[in-house]
Amino acid sequence: MNNRARTPLIIAISLIIGIVLGYYIIPSKESKSTFVSSSKTALAQKFAYIMDLIEDDYVDEVDFDSISDNFILSFLQQLDPHSTYLTTSQFKKEQESLDGGFEGIGVQYRIIDDTIAVIQPVKGGPSQKAGIMAGDRIVTINDTLWAGKKIDNDDVMRLLKGEKGSKVKLGIKRQGISKLIPYVISRDIIPTYSVDYFGMIDSKTGYIRLSQFSQTTSEEVNRALNDLLRRGMKQLVFDLRGNGGGYLEQAYKVADEFLPVGDLIVYTKGRKRDRNDLFATRGGMFEKGKLIILIDELSASASEIVSGAMQDNDRAMIIGRRTFGKGLVQEQKLLPDGSAVRITVSRYYTPSGRCIQRPYITGNPDQYFEDFINRYATMSKGDKDTIAHPDSLKFKTKKGRFVYGGGGIEPDIELPYYNYKKSEFYSQILRKGLLYKYCFDYVDKHRSLFKKYSDGDDFMKKFNIEQGMFDSMIEYANKNGVKQEAPKGREKSEIMLLMKAYIAQSLYEDKYYYSIFLKIDDDLQKALPYFGYIN
Repeated sequence: MNNRARTPLIIAISLIIGIVLGYYIIPSKESKSTFVSSSKTALAQKFAYIMDLIEDDYVDEVDFDSISDNFILSFLQQLDPHSTYLTTSQFKKEQESLDGGFEGIGVQYRIIDDTIAVIQPVKGGPSQKAGIMAGDRIVTINDTLWAGKKIDNDDVMRLLKGEKGSKVKLGIKRQGISKLIPYVISRDIIPTYSVDYFGMIDSKTGYIRLSQFSQTTSEEVNRALNDLLRRGMKQLVFDLRGNGGGYLEQAYKVADEFLPVGDLIVYTKGRKRDRNDLFATRGGMFEKGKLIILIDELSASASEIVSGAMQDNDRAMIIGRRTFGKGLVQEQKLLPDGSAVRITVSRYYTPSGRCIQRPYITGNPDQYFEDFINRYATMSKGDKDTIAHPDSLKFKTKKGRFVYGGGGIEPDIELPYYNYKKSEFYSQILRKGLLYKYCFDYVDKHRSLFKKYSDGDDFMKKFNIEQGMFDSMIEYANKNGVKQEAPKGREKSEIMLLMKAYIAQSLYEDKYYYSIFLKIDDDLQKALPYFGYIN
């Protein structure tokens, strides 16, 4: 690498160091390693000097790009577990999810037997407009064979995503047609959604499942609430299980839908940031109905803001398992090469004054995440989750109930995590994906049988798994190495419901899968009776 090629890299690294240390560093034109003076430039000067030594004298060629990425990441890890550096590709991938859309061909897919199988084309997307159908297999991409090869999700995304207006050539294998069907698809913007599903569980109970807090989350939740209220909702289950967070602003807006004007939702405070209080405004859509929030060990950050605000204001009953415990707020700084650095600038606090951040050792992020994995493993064994409750971490809700800080949001009602006692047969067909594969293949081979149903609602009313189909699935599982005794009773009924759910998902939309799956969702079913204890 010559000096001219290396100079922009030094500038970028110097800017990053400047951001981390809280000041600007600007390269001087007089010398390749001289920086404008500052009281804190020693580190930057030292690093630039070492790079010069490596370039001028090191025995082998050096990949400075790789070294710089690793250095920056290692440097930030000395601060806290959540200050981090994202390469250009990492940043782009993550932002697509949080911004509510990406550019691609618009298909839901699953890799089955090393082949890309289309579950459903996205409604109104390029693939649907071009004629791609559920059950199609993508065999070739731009005239290169991809079926039967070892392929993963990163490969698929790399091949199918691209700039709006660019084209991709596909060779499609469709059931009943011997030759590949050629398609040329123009990529477009494909919306992504943070509300996975919403619907009515019964005549008065609504349900919303939220997977993340993206740019469009508050709008999506607003639409869901409006629809559920129109359908007669009096009480709501708001499911934040597995929700790893996202934008603070969106968490605030969602919480505002449930709290009356003037209630404190969250406040932030940092060494260089004054306290900033966020209060509920007028006009929340669901300020008075009964509310249950489901949380688990993977609920983090923005999820903890919402659940903590509801708990401290005595607005909702929190049910599930202690959350992850991320109470640090990051500001994101974009760099000229498309990468980004995220620096923790403050902590957020629930209305009672709790900081939910789990303890961590500065400079040891591995230990921080290992502690979480160990807690998860303990829960998997059926042990009750425990956490120390010193008086220094004791706080009071608006009505005087005691709550505790120091490591996540603790639920009002704990549903211990454990491996629900399923038979070995049931566990294996789920773990190996055999139940899903059987249902997908069945739909693919018998699509004509389902034409008698006018739509998904008609299917849900009229279709049921019969004994013969259940026996056929058992035989399929046996041929694929699962030879344990087939389940009976309740477990058999659950499997048959799951089969219907998978078939509905393959034929229609995800909402039909969720409407069935929720009937056998243990946590949800255990939570529903607690509505009777809410005033």
